[in-house]
Amino acid sequence: MRKRRPHPEYLPEYLATKAFLFLAQALPLPAALRLGEWGGRQVMRWTPGQVRTATENLMAAFPEMTPAQAAQMTRRVYEHFGRSLVEVAMAHRMIRPSTVARHVTIRDDRPLREVIAAGKGAICVTAHLGVWEILGMVLRQYGVDPISVYRPVHNPLMDGELRRRRVLLGQRIIPRVGAFPTLLRTLRANGYIALVVDQYAKGDGVWVPFFGRPASTTPAPALLALRTGAPILMGGACRVEGTYRFEMFLDEPLYVIPGSDRDEDVRRVTEEISRRLEKFICNCPEQWLWMHRRWRVPNVKAATGRM
Repeated sequence: MRKRRPHPEYLPEYLATKAFLFLAQALPLPAALRLGEWGGRQVMRWTPGQVRTATENLMAAFPEMTPAQAAQMTRRVYEHFGRSLVEVAMAHRMIRPSTVARHVTIRDDRPLREVIAAGKGAICVTAHLGVWEILGMVLRQYGVDPISVYRPVHNPLMDGELRRRRVLLGQRIIPRVGAFPTLLRTLRANGYIALVVDQYAKGDGVWVPFFGRPASTTPAPALLALRTGAPILMGGACRVEGTYRFEMFLDEPLYVIPGSDRDEDVRRVTEEISRRLEKFICNCPEQWLWMHRRWRVPNVKAATGRM
């Protein structure tokens, strides 16, 4: 069967992104990063609905924030994602075994070393926070090479480009649909997997509090931990002051002890994961994906937290 060509409507976004990254990589690094921030500001002009969502989400999460402060923070969020697009595009050249320490500071690697020493593998969990794409590059310096799950983007041309760049970063990636059996096998072989779990989970989710509001959240980390006994290791990488500098942080490993009610176990663990992610985001709120519609109207099952 012949492969269908992508619809022409996808081409402008793809070509614009390719041209943007080509120009960024031809510039000196400081100028390239400023270009990234400029690009983020231009996206604001093209996506007023998402800008409004980001501002509303910020004001709901931080009630003390004024509309002017939320608008300013939204601008910083867009600048962050524009800049991070450039940073990730350059990561395979900038971050190598000999240069990791120059660009990435690890706040405390004891939780990671503890998990490695236990020899049971781990479920590595993070959010669309900071420059999360570089986490795998840092983990490999410790001999950890997780399988990452990704959600394909709507534009197939952009999806192919993103997958290509993730492979350049050394990631082992599998699509989200149908991933569960592979993840189970990996963990049962004492391997490592990586999940980004901060997006709306639709009807497959467990409704747990997130910044004070119920949010449909994937139960995948909890289910995998309960079925394999693997610990959950949570962390992230936020940009810090400097031209190309990041700080990686790790939380205490979460060891899941099964109780008598599997649904309640899943809800309890998922709620704890959301609580920790909220704490991470509060440390650098301008670097999280506030324009995502994370909070949507819950259905009747939200009252029990079970799906």
